[in-house]
Formats: sequence, structure tokens, C-alpha cells
Amino acid sequence: MIGLSVALVDPGSLAGRDVKAVLRERSFPSVRLHLFHTGDSTSGLLTEDDGEAALASPLEPDGLEGCQIAFLCGPPDATARFLSRRSKDGCLAIDVSGQRGAGTRVDALRGVLPSPLPESDLLVLRDPTATVLADAIVAAESTGALAGVTAAIDRPASDLGKDALDELFQQAIAIASFRSIPKDRLGAQCAFNVYSPADTDAFDGRVAEDVRELLGRDLPVTILSARSGVFHGTTIRLELRFAGPAPSAGALRAALLSAGYGFAEADVDGPAGTVDAAGRDETLLLGAWSAGSTGRLLLASDALRRPGAILAVRVAEAAVADRGLLPDA
Repeated sequence: MIGLSVALVDPGSLAGRDVKAVLRERSFPSVRLHLFHTGDSTSGLLTEDDGEAALASPLEPDGLEGCQIAFLCGPPDATARFLSRRSKDGCLAIDVSGQRGAGTRVDALRGVLPSPLPESDLLVLRDPTATVLADAIVAAESTGALAGVTAAIDRPASDLGKDALDELFQQAIAIASFRSIPKDRLGAQCAFNVYSPADTDAFDGRVAEDVRELLGRDLPVTILSARSGVFHGTTIRLELRFAGPAPSAGALRAALLSAGYGFAEADVDGPAGTVDAAGRDETLLLGAWSAGSTGRLLLASDALRRPGAILAVRVAEAAVADRGLLPDA
């Protein structure tokens, strides 16, 4: 059987689960899937693969030898530690962890990948929220020149992984039963709350930088983020400041929905939100408004899906073709 030897690092993470699902959905040509984890280096980690128990091995510096493509889906700090010790293994690693200290960035504005891909053994995706924002800005600019944008972003607990989701659930239960709440992973009461975590400035700066680099110009971009008591799904309230009169709300809505990639209306009756975006490939356009020289959009996105897992697998597919990893690719 012809296929690739693929490594999935931290398959139990939310990003890892999505990547594994997308590999199957897109029938990626893998003949063997190696599972690794970046946790305790002294033992394996029991996880699940195709409904059955599977063991993920500790990721050693030479762990990717023999693999042709690897997806790095663990915490950014743990991923950065591995990369600092990684040996020359001949494997193409695609990083969806969020670390920014190593690797070559892959830009995919409006879903278009560079062709050919950069020559590197470590390709790093942009921040998923920045990818969604840049796509929305490009679509909106088809209606008129922009002078600047401001985006208010509600960050879900899923940004921090499954442990944070479990802790948010336990917080909600504890509050309802008048018990002390756990804060080990979230660092504060997130349930029924909105607050500014310690990494707010770093997140805002990273997203703004990535948006400008994706757009290829120095558009004034302001990011105002907060952690919200939401399990999954990112809400974005986007203010678009036009150089002249703003287009109508209908024109803005039409521009996003006709962009050809990535945006859709919610297919539910009544108000829609992050719950409706979870698991969707598209970013949902929940509302559009216009007044004077300002337009506003309300978006909800599953930021782990289209600009994360799906993009990572698309990069792998492009690499298979670019680098001739399969005879028939």
C-alpha cells in the first residue's frame, strides 16, 4: 500500500483531534500514523485512535525520524522546547501549536496557499484569528478603501486546550453548588465572567502583526481582546473605518458572502452565536451595520477548524505535490 508515514504530536489536544479528523475527511494519503506527546518524557500517554485505545510515545529529539510529515499540535511552550532539541530528521513539520520562535510562516490569505511552499522543514501557521480577520478585511475592502480597523475579540477557553475546558466546566458546577472554584489552568474565574488574562497584550500584538503581514501593508489595526466564559468558538466584532463614505450594510454583507471562501450565514432561526459556529468550516456572519464612514461586522468562528486544522492538512497536501513525496501526487 502506497502512503506516507505521518506523525501527530499531542493527538489528545483539541487541535490534534481536529487535525486527525480532517486527515480522515480529506482522505490524506497516510499509510501509518505515529502518535507522540510532549508531556512527561518518562512514560507513554494513553489516547484514542479511530475509536480504540492507542499509546502516544514521548516525543524525543529524534522522534520524527522515519516520518515524512508531522503535525505539531501541543502547547506552544512544549513545542518550542522540542524544536530547540530537534535533530535533523528529514521530516516536514507543520506547526499549529502557536509557538513563534522557529520556523517559516505560511500565509494563506483567502485560502490561497503560496505555490510552491517555502523550502523549510518547519512550516508555521499564522494565528487562526488573524487569518479570519484578514480574510474579512480583504472582502470588505472590495467595497471601498479602508483607513483602519478595530477588532474586539472574545477568546474562548478552548484556546488553552482540553484542560481549560474541563476546568471551566468544573467552575460552573462549583459556582452552582457554592463551592470554591478551580483556577489552575484558567488563572481566574472564567465561568460567567469576562476578564483580561496575563497574555492579553501579547495576543493582541501577535494578531495585529499577523493581520498586517497577511495583508502585505501597514494598515492601522487595533485588537481589543478578552477571555470570555465560553467553551468554544471565537466572537469578533469588527469596526471598519473607510477612507470615504462606508458602503451599506447590505453591500458589506454581500461582499463577505460572495468572497468565495470562508464565510456563511447562520442556518438557524433567531439569533446565532458561537454555539452555531462550533465545528463549522466557515466563519459565520451574524450581523452587518453601516453609518457615516464606519461599517461594523459581527462574526463567529471556530478558530481551530478552517484556519487551523484544515489549513494544516492543506499545507501537507501541497507539500506532497511540491516535493514529490508520493509518486502519483
